[in-house]
Amino acid sequence: MTDDDFNIGDEVVHRTGGKKMIYTGKGIVGDAICEWFDGVRRHQEAFAFVALKKFKEPEASSLSGRSTRV
Repeated sequence: MTDDDFNIGDEVVHRTGGKKMIYTGKGIVGDAICEWFDGVRRHQEAFAFVALKKFKEPEASSLSGRSTRV
């Protein structure tokens, strides 16, 4: 993905997994600035845009391990 694929406030996640983050803008050197909370502290880190993807909530059927299709 590129910087054109993200809007400030988008929920994103690293392609390899990890915590859901909020895209907060583009850094000076062209990287994506993201923030997340661990329940106590706010964290901020820069990532290459290609390392991120938009976060999607898991579907209810995948959470239960059973299909809801009939």
